[in-house]
Amino acid sequence: MTEDELDHIRRRFSRIYSPFIDVGKGWYLILIELDAELATIDPDLRYVQIKERFGELRTYTTRACPETWNRVRDAKLKAREKAAVTCESCGRTGTLHVNTGWYRTLCPSCAAEADYVSVQQ
Repeated sequence: MTEDELDHIRRRFSRIYSPFIDVGKGWYLILIELDAELATIDPDLRYVQIKERFGELRTYTTRACPETWNRVRDAKLKAREKAAVTCESCGRTGTLHVNTGWYRTLCPSCAAEADYVSVQQ
């Protein structure tokens, strides 16, 4: 996955927000799948912010219309659940890790490389 593959998502940001996607490459495919689903549900929906926070994928969007709000929420929740078991760095299976108060979802290899320890220990 490359940054160029996220261009379509960046174009769907609300005009008043910077189209900055603050997650690792391991979650790019999850975002691409989410974007395709959201575009099908509500083509007028726009992103406000996409980031990692406390090891979780957070996607903030403009308000969905009442008819589609539940489907938008469910799609975002499904992506968040996928990211919770996917290494943010490489895309392999991951779990929540911590390093001096910073949380990330990482595979064992990426966690060791970055000096993160599993919160499940």
